[in-house]
Amino acid sequence: MDRRFTGTVRPIVNRYCAGCHGGTAPAAQFDLRPYTNTASVVKDYAHWNTVMERVAAKEMPPKGTPQPTDTERRELVQWIDSMRKSEAQKRAGDPGIVLARRLSNAEYNDTIRDLTGADIRPTREFPVDPANPAGFDNSGESLTMSPSLLNKYLQAAREVANHMVLTPDGFDFAPHPMLVETDREKYAIKRIVDFYARQPTDYADYFEAAWRHKQQPTLSLAKIATDAKLSQKYLPMIWDLLEGRTTEAGPIAKLRTMWRTMPPDAVRARCVEMRDYVVKLRKLTAMEFAAPPVKGLSPTSQPIMNWKLRAFASHRRDFDRAALRMDTDPPLEAPVIPRYPGLGQESAIRAAALMAKARVGESSLIIPTGQRANYEAAFEKLSSVFPDVFYVRERGRFFPDDSQDKGRLLSAGYHNVMGYFRDDTPLMELILDERGKKELDRLWDEFEYIGDYTTRTWVQYFFNQSGEVLGNGRESGTARPSDAAVVASPVIFGLRDAYLAKAEASNNPIAMEAIRDHFKRVDDSIRRIERMRVEAEPKHVEALLAFAARAYRRPLTVKERESVSGYYASLRKKDGLTHEEAIRDSIVSVLMSPKFSYRIDLSSAGARPTNAVTGVPLSDYALASRLSYFLWSSMPDETLLSHAAKGDLHRPEVLMAQAHRMLKDEKARGLSTEFAGNWLDFRRFEEHNAVDRQRFPSFNNELREAMFEEPVRFLDDVVRNDKSVLDLIYGKHTFVNPVLAKHYGMPEVKDWTRIDDASPYGRGGLLPMSVFLTQSSPGLRTSPVKRGYWVVRRVLGEVIPPPPANVPELPGDEAKSDLPLREMLAKHRENASCAACHARFDSFGLAFENYGPVGERRTNDLGGRPVNTEAIYPNGAKKSGVDGVQSYIKENREKDFVDNLSRKLLAYSLGRSLLLSDEPLVERMSAKLIAGGYRFSALVDTIVTSTQFLNRQSEQKGASNAQK
Repeated sequence: MDRRFTGTVRPIVNRYCAGCHGGTAPAAQFDLRPYTNTASVVKDYAHWNTVMERVAAKEMPPKGTPQPTDTERRELVQWIDSMRKSEAQKRAGDPGIVLARRLSNAEYNDTIRDLTGADIRPTREFPVDPANPAGFDNSGESLTMSPSLLNKYLQAAREVANHMVLTPDGFDFAPHPMLVETDREKYAIKRIVDFYARQPTDYADYFEAAWRHKQQPTLSLAKIATDAKLSQKYLPMIWDLLEGRTTEAGPIAKLRTMWRTMPPDAVRARCVEMRDYVVKLRKLTAMEFAAPPVKGLSPTSQPIMNWKLRAFASHRRDFDRAALRMDTDPPLEAPVIPRYPGLGQESAIRAAALMAKARVGESSLIIPTGQRANYEAAFEKLSSVFPDVFYVRERGRFFPDDSQDKGRLLSAGYHNVMGYFRDDTPLMELILDERGKKELDRLWDEFEYIGDYTTRTWVQYFFNQSGEVLGNGRESGTARPSDAAVVASPVIFGLRDAYLAKAEASNNPIAMEAIRDHFKRVDDSIRRIERMRVEAEPKHVEALLAFAARAYRRPLTVKERESVSGYYASLRKKDGLTHEEAIRDSIVSVLMSPKFSYRIDLSSAGARPTNAVTGVPLSDYALASRLSYFLWSSMPDETLLSHAAKGDLHRPEVLMAQAHRMLKDEKARGLSTEFAGNWLDFRRFEEHNAVDRQRFPSFNNELREAMFEEPVRFLDDVVRNDKSVLDLIYGKHTFVNPVLAKHYGMPEVKDWTRIDDASPYGRGGLLPMSVFLTQSSPGLRTSPVKRGYWVVRRVLGEVIPPPPANVPELPGDEAKSDLPLREMLAKHRENASCAACHARFDSFGLAFENYGPVGERRTNDLGGRPVNTEAIYPNGAKKSGVDGVQSYIKENREKDFVDNLSRKLLAYSLGRSLLLSDEPLVERMSAKLIAGGYRFSALVDTIVTSTQFLNRQSEQKGASNAQK
C-alpha cells in the first residue's frame, strides 16, 4: 500500500492537484503536501474520501487546468478505495475513543426533567453547546468544561434544589421555586385542584354512556365506563335512576320522559339537556345553613363558620324540603334582613335564598295536592344520585354568595383571614375508587404538611381576631407572643374557653359544640404535623440516597451512601443548617458530582478485552445510559435500569426489545429534536431572528415556534410509529397547528393535526417545510445557494468545501435588484472557480423559488417578477419544483440519502465522529434498512447490537486515535 502511494499516487497528486492545494493559500484550505505516506492519509481519510469522489466524478481538477489521463484517474481512485476498505476491515468493530464528557445542555435539561418530574430547564443561561465535526453536540470532542461554565452548573444545581419540596414520605420537585409559604401553598393547592379537574363528573357523559348500554346491552356498564373513562362505580347508579324501580314522580318522572324520548340523531344534545335540568334543579334544592348565632361574634368567626361549612359539606346529597311548595301554598313574603351583622342576619339571608329559588318557577318544585310523599321520595332519590356539587373548588369571603370574589381556591371563606376547608365528600362517595380516594387523601395530607396551613391560620387568627372574645373588637387581640408560644395547647384551649363563655351567655348549645370541635381540631392538626415532621426526617435522608442513585443512573456503593448521608449530617451539625436547608444543599452536591453531570461509560468490573479491536464490554448500567441518551437524550427509566440490575441487557433480544419500547415512548421526542435538529440544522430555529418582521408581519413568535415544531412532529411520527425513513423525502403528509395551517393556506384546524395529503398546498415531507426555507433565506430575499447547499449537504451528505473568502455578496433585497436571483447566479457561475461547486447544488435551490423568504408559497418574487422553478441537475436532467427535487433524488441519489442518514445516526449514537473502522457497520445499516422496508427501527437495531455500541476501547489501546 505504501509502495503504490509513493510510486504512483503521490506523483499524480503532485502533478495535478498540489498546484491549487498547496502553497501559502491552499484551495478549500486543504493542503496536500503533508501527506507523505499511507498512515498520514489514513489519519485524515475523510478529506481523501472527498478527493476520491471529486476525482471520480471528474469535477477535479477543475476545467481549464491540466487533466490526468483516464488511467491516472482510475489508479488514484482505486488506491484510495483500496486503502479505505483495507483499513476498515483491519479494525472493523473498533469502539473508538469515546471521551468522558459533560451532559449537553439538552441532555441536562431532559435528565433534570426525568429525575425530578419537573420541567425546570436550568440551562437557559448556558452558552450554546459547540458541535463536533459530525455536526452533533453530544460528544467529548466538543463538550468541554471551563471555570465559568462550572459556575453556571453550580447555579443550575441550586436552581433545581430550590424547587424541592419536602413531603411526609420523601421529597418532590415543583415546577416553580419552593422557598416561601405562598410557593408551598400554590404547589399543594394546584395539585388538589388539578386532581378535581381530572375527575369525570359531567352528568351528560354518564347519560350518553347509559344510552350506549341501552343500545348495546351485551356491553357491560363496566366496559362502557372504562372505554369512556368514566367511573365504574357511578355509571350503574345513573342507570338505576333512569331504568330501575323507583318512585316515578316529579323530577324523576320528567328526567325519565326526556330519557325515553331520546332523539336518535341528537343523543348528545339531549344528554346535555338532561344534565342542565338536573344541575338547575339541584341548585334550587341545595341545602342552606346559617351559622349558629352568638351575641358578640361575627357569623364568619372561625369556630361557628366551620360548623356551617361542615353542615354544607355533609348534606351535599340531601335536598331542602323548604324549597318545595304545594300548589295551594300562598306566596312567600320577603324577609327583613337586619342592617347590622350578627344575631338573626344569617337566618334572614337563608330565607331570602329560599324565596329567590321559589320565584324561579321550576314546575318540578310545585307539588300537586296529595303528592308530597311521592315528590319528597323522588327528590330524595334524585339528590342522592346527583349531589348539589361534587366538590367545592373555591369559596369567597361572602360564602355562600359566590357571585363575586373569585379565585380563592380551596378557601374556607374566613373573610380576610387565610384558611382552607375540604369539601369533596360526594366525589369520594360516588366517583372515586379506592385508589382515587387514597390519592386525594394523600394530597390533602401533603397540603397540610407542605403548607402548614392550620398552624399559619391559627397564628393569624389568634393575633387578628382573638380580640372579639375580649370585647375589644376584631383584630385588636392581645400582646403578641412568639409563634411557637401561640401554637401551644394551653394557649389554644385558653382561647377556646373564652369563646365558650360567649356561647354560654347566648345559651346556644350548638355554638358551644361547634367551638369545642373547632379548637380540638386545631390542636389535633398542629400536634399531628409536629409528629409527622419529626418522623419524616430519616425518610428524607433515605429519599436523598434514592435520589443520588437515580442521578448517578446506577446503585450507590457503600462508600457513596456514606458520603451522601455524611455530608447531610455535617451540614446539620457543623454548619448549623436546618433540616430542609441541609437536604437542599445535599441535592446540590449530588447534582454537581461528575457521576451525575458527566457521561462516563465504564466497563464491567473485571471485564477483559474481547479482542485487540473490539475492546471491553460496557457494564449493564453504562449500556443502559448509552441507550437512553441515544434514544431519549435523557437518563434511563426504571424499566431499563431493572434490566441492567438483572444483567441481561447485553442479550440482543432484550436490548432490541427495550429499544423498541423506548422508541414508542413520548420521550423519543428527544431523538427527533436533538438528532434530527442537529443533523438537519434547525435546532436553534426557535431563536431565529433574521426575518424582517415589518415586511413579513405574519412571522411572529407563535409562527416561528410552529415552524420549529413541524419537523419535530414529523420525525417523531416516523420514529415512534416505525415508518419508512423515505417518508422524510417523499412523504405527502405533514403536521400543522392553527398558525402554521393559516401560513400554508390550509383549512382551519383546532390543534396540531396530521394533514394526510398536503401536496395541494405545496407541502409534504421535510423538503418544503417552512423552517428550512426560512432559515436559508437572508431576510429580504430567498437564497437558492443556501437552500440547495442545505439539501445536498444535510440531506444527501455531500462534503462541499467552504467558499473562497472574496466571494461577492448578492443584493440583500430582491425587491430592489434589477435581475432575478436565477440570472444573478448564472453570472456568478461564469467564474470557473465557483462553477464546480455551484453546479452541485444551485439546481436544488432554484427548485424552491416558488417559496418566499418565510417559506410562503408565491408566484412572483418580491420585485414582482414571475418565479421560475425549472432546474438542470448535475446529470443534465431538467425538472421543476419540489416534485422535481424528489424525483431526482429517487432516481439518482436515494442511496446517498440512506447512506448519509445511517452515518449521521451512528455518529450521534456513539457520541463521536466516525472512523474508517465504522464503514462495514454503515454498510450493514444501509443493507438492513433496505431489507427491512426502510423502517426506522432497522437502523436502531443494527446500531444497538453492534460491537461499537456494546463496548468501549480497552485502557491499554489508543491506536484508533490514528484513524481520526
